[in-house]
Amino acid sequence: MFRILLTLLCFVSLPFAAGNAVKSEPVLFESIVAVVDGKVVLHSDLMTQLYQYQTTPGFLQLPEREQMSRVLGKIIEEKILLSRITRDSITVDDAELSQRVDMHVRSLAARQNVSVAAMERAIKEQLGISMAQYREKLMERFKDEMLLSRIRQKHVGIINPTRKEVDEFYSVYKDSIPRQYDCLLFSTISIPIEPSKQISDSVKNAAIAIIDSLDRGIHFSSIAKNYNRNSSIDTGAYLRRGSGHPEYERAAMRLGIGEWTDQPVLTKEGWNIIRLLGKKDDGIKTANILLKIEPSKADTLRALHKLDSLKREIEKGNITFSRAATEFSKDRETYFRGGSFGWQERKAIDQVYSRILSSLKVGEISEPEMLDDTYRILRLDNEAQVREYNLDEDYNIIENITASYMSNLKLQSLIDQWRNEVYIDIRM
Repeated sequence: MFRILLTLLCFVSLPFAAGNAVKSEPVLFESIVAVVDGKVVLHSDLMTQLYQYQTTPGFLQLPEREQMSRVLGKIIEEKILLSRITRDSITVDDAELSQRVDMHVRSLAARQNVSVAAMERAIKEQLGISMAQYREKLMERFKDEMLLSRIRQKHVGIINPTRKEVDEFYSVYKDSIPRQYDCLLFSTISIPIEPSKQISDSVKNAAIAIIDSLDRGIHFSSIAKNYNRNSSIDTGAYLRRGSGHPEYERAAMRLGIGEWTDQPVLTKEGWNIIRLLGKKDDGIKTANILLKIEPSKADTLRALHKLDSLKREIEKGNITFSRAATEFSKDRETYFRGGSFGWQERKAIDQVYSRILSSLKVGEISEPEMLDDTYRILRLDNEAQVREYNLDEDYNIIENITASYMSNLKLQSLIDQWRNEVYIDIRM
């Protein structure tokens, strides 16, 4: 799940020379293989990275010296990038880092279909470390990842290749693009369970009453803790621009430090009363009182009936699946593509979706099922054991590969330039 870099200074005594009672000097197996901008690269670091590169195609066919040289080169390049941290005044907020770790832990538990408490016990049993130690290792890993990402954002930015550039890249490198194996093409229509306007308005009125209480001097956190069970407070982590709900961010950005919104703000979670705690150029920190909107049974039945009726109309041929998805589906990831998730390898498909798809034949549509608080139907459009990416069906994927290639070229050019600005001493 994560990598622990353990540096050991290993000594071993040589055998006594014949007739010599003096102990031999210990032999040091750890060594420094390079120094980059004052940061050392240990032999153990190199060997750890070398082991990870063994799964790279063709790597093991290289001579051992060439393997070590290539891996050391990659480590040095990473150190060169990290040397920009001080030069460019790049930082990672501790609260944001902690939030990233929390998200990773919850996501990992969800993927394993266990509780966080159960995962904590497994970590202790299998890895022999506490959850606090596990989080500390994650913090170390994510901090470097986030710093490297911000260096890349600052100097490379977002690259959006033109259609011509994508076509040219595909023409040159199409034989090098990996194939897909055991893959499915499938689509979805999602109808969320939305509370009625009457319920939403009643919760909004309760939020307006809370704002009135705040204006009369009642403490923000006291209201959140004592109002009712549908309220919660989040004195959350640092929120980067563009990473949250747009309406929430816009409302928060209009506030002065310490101020709260004079009207509740609606997000998919419910009605929010937002207080601004801090502001930076690239983000904000807020406290938030959330009044959740709980749909009624009638709201649930209404969503189910709508999706069931839509499925029957598709099966009768009165409307195509693609058109129905475009007009009625609320799945933001797929509706604009006629509901299509595109081709995906079976092993990469969400387990819940995979379970449903495994019971379908090509062209069949599943029965409506509640997934993530929304009713969905899935259609299995096609399947293939092996397929190559093509511009007609996989343009977005090839576009992303092209952008990544162009981004890496630009970054490599910068690394070559920065290499002359840092001290590098290779001792291998």
